[in-house]
Amino acid sequence: MASEIKVTEDVVSCSDNGQHPLVYINLKSGRGQCQYCGQVFVRVEPESNPEDQQAA
Repeated sequence: MASEIKVTEDVVSCSDNGQHPLVYINLKSGRGQCQYCGQVFVRVEPESNPEDQQAA
């Protein structure tokens, strides 16, 4: 079974390093799976960086 890959994008691509045709997978529902290799992608919220939230 393929491990889950965590991403922050709504759409990812998969080609299994050229082993199958390039496909795009919509993750707007939170997760998706490649129809060719079975790789699972899970959308996560980006981690916030404390330096990005400096006091004004």
